[in-house]
Amino acid sequence: MTDLPPVLYRGSVKNVRGIVSAENLLFEFSDRYSVFDWGEMPDQLEDKGKTLAIMGKSFFSYLGSGEYWKDLFSSSILKETFSADYLASLADSELFKKYSKTGLNHHAVLKEASWNNAILEVKNIKILRPSFDHETYGYEVYKNKPIDALVPLEVIFRLGLANGNSLSKRLGSDALKWKEFGFDFVPENGKLLKTPMIDFSTKLEKGDRYLDYSEAQSIAGLNDTEWNELKTMTHLIALNLFRFHHELGLELWDGKIEVGFIEGVNGNRSFMLVDSIGIDELRLLYKGKSFSKEFLRETYKGSDWYKNLEAAKRDSLITGGDFKALCMEKYRSIPDKLDPEIKKRAETVYKSYSNAVTDKVVGQKFFAEEFNLDNYSKRYL
Repeated sequence: MTDLPPVLYRGSVKNVRGIVSAENLLFEFSDRYSVFDWGEMPDQLEDKGKTLAIMGKSFFSYLGSGEYWKDLFSSSILKETFSADYLASLADSELFKKYSKTGLNHHAVLKEASWNNAILEVKNIKILRPSFDHETYGYEVYKNKPIDALVPLEVIFRLGLANGNSLSKRLGSDALKWKEFGFDFVPENGKLLKTPMIDFSTKLEKGDRYLDYSEAQSIAGLNDTEWNELKTMTHLIALNLFRFHHELGLELWDGKIEVGFIEGVNGNRSFMLVDSIGIDELRLLYKGKSFSKEFLRETYKGSDWYKNLEAAKRDSLITGGDFKALCMEKYRSIPDKLDPEIKKRAETVYKSYSNAVTDKVVGQKFFAEEFNLDNYSKRYL
């Protein structure tokens, strides 16, 4: 696209373009990538930005259509994998009945003619940042019940507890901590859950901070009706995406979404899906092996930079300093560029996944035929 509006915000992987007061903004996805919250890494991955924009358009189109909801609970894979009582409670929810008719609300502005590029047009919503004083964040602004605004939470769904997941690391073997998340026992890693669960972290603080349920509900200013709708929405999205990926031959274990407040009924607010969904937000397995940028993380985990980064993050918890600055200044450490073959593999992951998703949603592939799951499997698995 030419004649793009000015950049309002430059993130680690995308730019937001437009005018602050405009009705719509543009997400411009870049070929940059980030791991371990470092921000922009030294390499760029060819066409990554376009793949992410296309994925986002595909999933907004898919989840925003009632056609792809109405038969969700007739899915045999859901019945085989998850608790019958869990599925029945969601199938009977008013939210599922709504989605089956009209799809879920989202902020994407989908235009068929502009599918094949790195730009996603979205409705402009307010970002209400919490106040900050003496190392403490204040969320008073959310007590005013805003609408057309970002919910200050990152919402994480866990269909299983994959090896290395953050929740198991946080809770360990403490049965009381697991009880808050609905478990009567300490669950085993490496298995899908009969009853998937929801986890929350902050979205608008300097670093992501995991939250218990009471704090998550409180800082977002959610009443009980809104809180329950948010959780139901997340469960439904998780199940639909689980079925979607199963039909592609992929297994979805967990993922994260962002949501915005919209006007509801009876004095309660409702929610729309915002930001984007793509491979960077999902933990996927293909033929039992990780299918995501996870292998990029694994590539760096043996490096001196990663060890120094972990030390800098520990330091920052004590000093309150910026961990990236500490890593560069105290430890004099930055990440190395990728080996060319690792870089090529990453580019293949994004293009192959994009082709699989768009072929299913719109019957079209936007990258060469060679980029497909079978070819990826033969070469890398």
